[in-house]
Amino acid sequence: MGLGVTRMSRSAHGAVRRPCRYLGPMSERGLHQIEDDLSETWLEDWAGAGVAEIEALLAKHAAFLSFLDAQES
Repeated sequence: MGLGVTRMSRSAHGAVRRPCRYLGPMSERGLHQIEDDLSETWLEDWAGAGVAEIEALLAKHAAFLSFLDAQES
């Protein structure tokens, strides 16, 4: 092994390995449930959540622009 890289023993790998049980990715809304992906409305649910987040971002942006306009007057 070159460049100062050393091999880790199997016991060293065990100390840094994650648990084997896969729980899914975490988000602000909690654990992702696989059953949500299997529902018939998964696409509409996903798109609706995305649109809601975009609307929230645009509302914050509009509030900030209103704040800036008020500061200029």
